[in-house]
Amino acid sequence: MSGPSAFTPGQVRLGDRVPWLNRTHQVVAFHGANVVLLDEETSSPVEVLYAAMVSAPGFAVLDGAGCPVASAPMPAVDDPPSKAQRKEAKRWHRHMKELDTGLLPGSSQARPGYEPGETTLVERYACKSRELAAAGIEISAKTLESMRLKWKRAGENPLVLIERRPREVGHRTDPRVIEIMREVVMSHSRGSGVDIQTVWEEVLDVVQDRFKTELEDPQEAQRLLLKRATFYRRMEGTGLAEYLAAPTRRRAQRASKPLPPYRPSHARRPGEVVQIDTSPLKVKALGDDGQVISAELTSAIDVASRSNCAVMVVPVVTGEGSPGKRIGGRATRAYDLVLLLAQCFAPLAWRPHWDPLALAANSALPYEDLRDADERFARAVAARPVIHPRTVIIDQGSPYLSEHFKYVCDMLDITIEYARKDTPTDKPIKERFFRTLGSRFSQHVVGWTGKGFAHRGLGIDKGPLYPINTLQDLAEQWVALDYQQRPHKGLRSPFTPGLILSPNEMYAQLMPMTGYRPRPITAAEARELLIPAWVKISDKGITIENRTYQSSDRRMRLLIEQRSGINEHHDRFKARYNPYHPEVAYLFDHLYSQEWIELEFIYRELLEDEWTQDLWERATAAVVDNEGRTDDQLAIVKAVRALRRSLRHGPGKAQRNAPKIPFQGLEVTAEPEPVVDPYAGVSIDIEAVTAYPALPIAGRELNRPPLADDADAQ
Repeated sequence: MSGPSAFTPGQVRLGDRVPWLNRTHQVVAFHGANVVLLDEETSSPVEVLYAAMVSAPGFAVLDGAGCPVASAPMPAVDDPPSKAQRKEAKRWHRHMKELDTGLLPGSSQARPGYEPGETTLVERYACKSRELAAAGIEISAKTLESMRLKWKRAGENPLVLIERRPREVGHRTDPRVIEIMREVVMSHSRGSGVDIQTVWEEVLDVVQDRFKTELEDPQEAQRLLLKRATFYRRMEGTGLAEYLAAPTRRRAQRASKPLPPYRPSHARRPGEVVQIDTSPLKVKALGDDGQVISAELTSAIDVASRSNCAVMVVPVVTGEGSPGKRIGGRATRAYDLVLLLAQCFAPLAWRPHWDPLALAANSALPYEDLRDADERFARAVAARPVIHPRTVIIDQGSPYLSEHFKYVCDMLDITIEYARKDTPTDKPIKERFFRTLGSRFSQHVVGWTGKGFAHRGLGIDKGPLYPINTLQDLAEQWVALDYQQRPHKGLRSPFTPGLILSPNEMYAQLMPMTGYRPRPITAAEARELLIPAWVKISDKGITIENRTYQSSDRRMRLLIEQRSGINEHHDRFKARYNPYHPEVAYLFDHLYSQEWIELEFIYRELLEDEWTQDLWERATAAVVDNEGRTDDQLAIVKAVRALRRSLRHGPGKAQRNAPKIPFQGLEVTAEPEPVVDPYAGVSIDIEAVTAYPALPIAGRELNRPPLADDADAQ
């Protein structure tokens, strides 16, 4: 019979005493959904439906005196147990059941040493301890007794056996000392290896320098100044000794990892978690100069709906020159990532040459609801939802670690979480997308290079290839037409669990629960997306990337040779520019108007064709090769014109047709700046307005050509 403290609401076990039809019965067996009760007075069995028994009026588990047992709540579980924890709990439940009853669950015969009528609990504890020790689990009989009692008090809930408080790192050592130990060990991450004795001496020096006042107290000094033997044990217990003994490369790799905890990406609403990563496109393309180049693709994937929020293809070009002095090379940059984020806040425009099925109106998206909420959907937009990222998971590549990317994320209220280096499992959804991209897009595009060099086709570089702008257009069309509308095995809805949904269908399921609110990029935010530069202002203007910008604006003249007052930037002024449209820059007036001033490149009129920062760098390399100077702007402008002219005249016999428009990234869709009415709030009294003095001649005579007499008189 179960004890009073063992009853849990909703749980009845064998041997419990329960009331049924105003008589006391004992639970003797379970048959599926039924329970077999034995009348204590007549000893006659009766089989009843379990649900009917527990829902009967006055039902309760009775104690020996026939009084209802006070129910004990289930122990609180802060977090749901993991799969490994449930497996461990099930294993311990079998051990506790055998200790308590002498029989394993589902077995009718006891094993030797656990016979219920022949062995006591103490003997079973000792037998179980020996059995676990043979399996490599050292646990005493006394501990097993405590575990069984805890298990019984919790209503035989095995989860209480694994919910133990983790042992604090460092045991009773002061946490400040443990933190200093970590600091000292981490300071040797990229240096040559040292022994623990050296670390101990350095820790003592740091403690004595940092806690001079506390060390005057003898008790504090005893806590902060560890003995050598204690220090060695703490190094072993915290894992720092193992870290210190690792090879330099491994120590440096572990030191570069972000702070834990690391956890899989889970999201319940669109934009809650977005994974961003860059990977080679494995497609050869045509560069701006008509040469064969590689390309790489960066995209953002929403975890909740698996939707592709944005995609960007950029060229990969090796720079010219020796290492450290190369000019003209490029790949994905921080500004490209910024443009990718900006695309997440605007609908993708549908192009006339695309398939009509790529329209949002012809897809599973809740088009009418989106159109009512966001007027931008009234135009022809593609079948890709607008998802505003709230948290992005990125790797630790240099573009992602740039200060400009962090600044833009902060401006757009986006939280950054870094994945560990060389750990693709931190972004599993993104890695799976790249496999899908290769199988359903890249290998069907002209210039596909295969999965590796050994699988590359013959003559790929000599065949017809697309420019980067065309690859960008094809990638966006594939996202809207194929990826967003094809069922994804990992997408299922609780409302339709038997159906496999597409990303657009999953977004349509989630949007009513989370809602949609448009959040377009404003004109001021679009300017903040541009690359920052801190410049000095002279009578010639400002200089950015060896280009001089000037303006005839009166505010510009007031700032010549002035100091901005920003000490951290050496009294320079903030400027911003677009590397894909470098003919214009913007300068912020920190002193007077607190507004942006638009400046033009001084040789802008000489450059009639479209040009970019990359083209400027190639022209600079050409000038340097001809023994020119990098600051000779006019010579570089002439070289830019020569490059564009050669591309415009067409290819030679051994060249290809270069794209008419160079690669200029993605266009940022921003709200126009509000028109300011200069007379807003100004009241005018019409009666007080006086007429302007009349002209001495008639107005119709103003445009009359002068008479011959008038000309002779003059």
